Amino acid sequence: MALLSPDHFLALPRPGVFVGPPSGVVDTTTLAAHDFDVDTRTGFMPPDPPLVRLPMQWEPWEQLLDDAQVHRLQLGSKHDITDEEMVQSESWRAHVRQVCIRFRDPSSFADN
Repeated sequence: MALLSPDHFLALPRPGVFVGPPSGVVDTTTLAAHDFDVDTRTGFMPPDPPLVRLPMQWEPWEQLLDDAQVHRLQLGSKHDITDEEMVQSESWRAHVRQVCIRFRDPSSFADN
């Protein structure tokens, strides 16, 4: 494999975060970043961190997810699920159906 010559722009040292590129050196940190929608700080990840939790109007759904995680719910169709896990899973799904009905009612969004 051929090495790049020392004066090739890709072989030049990367500029320091606070210092920037040395005088006369091409800054390659943003090379094609705009063309590929790549953030120069975070790469392909979005520049803002993801939401940890949805806004308050979606709290019933967040609570359902919390309950599923706390109780370690199993898929109802899982082949080695116990009867107790099956009952717990069905109870949780019944609760989900109640939340679905409540969210279908446009008046449930009146406060938000």
